Amino acid sequence: MVDYDISKNNEYANILEEKLGLDSKIVAIKFYDNENEIPEGIGKIETPVRHCEMVKKASCGESFYATKDEEACKGGSAALGLEDAPKKVATGEKYFELGRFKSLEDGKKVADNLTKVSVRHAGIIYQPLEDAEFEPDVIVYFGKPISGMRTAQAYVYEYADKFEPNFSGIQSLCGDAVATPIETGKPNATLGCDGSRKAAKVKDEELAVGINKSEIANIVAAVDKIL
Repeated sequence: MVDYDISKNNEYANILEEKLGLDSKIVAIKFYDNENEIPEGIGKIETPVRHCEMVKKASCGESFYATKDEEACKGGSAALGLEDAPKKVATGEKYFELGRFKSLEDGKKVADNLTKVSVRHAGIIYQPLEDAEFEPDVIVYFGKPISGMRTAQAYVYEYADKFEPNFSGIQSLCGDAVATPIETGKPNATLGCDGSRKAAKVKDEELAVGINKSEIANIVAAVDKIL
């Protein structure tokens, strides 16, 4: 695999934002294990909020890092591999109580199948890709359905394979947009969840796309060529 070129982050952001018709910034997300990995000038987020809210903040231009203590949604924090899931989340009981499943058994089955980052990390750095001076583990962006279509077309052009979104309407910005690309190595698209729509104010007409760092350069090149 070709080494990731950090110097191209701004170029990648500009191409994707223009060609995909995005209304907000692409977010670079990086997991860190030691605080010396955090770039100078990036401070810890002051108030605990959900991961989805953090992604939205970064898409509006903010830069910061967070540990599990700043992740207000513990289900999301667990999906990101920062800590173990609360018992009610792990057993599916929480989602069953919210009326998302016909039975507790169904809730447990889905909870077991939700994608989670398999490696435990100390925290996460969030920053607009255009400003990032680091190699992101995944990039995430919000867009209209046509942006998702163009991303899928670029993926098919580059890999001659189907773009297969995987989501369940639960843990969308954490499990779907971040954990799934990291664990599978493939991009993923998600239609959001109640938490991201309410807390992060993800718009009705928006979806989110996450791309693993190993495929960023190729997908950007494909987007630039076919659009």
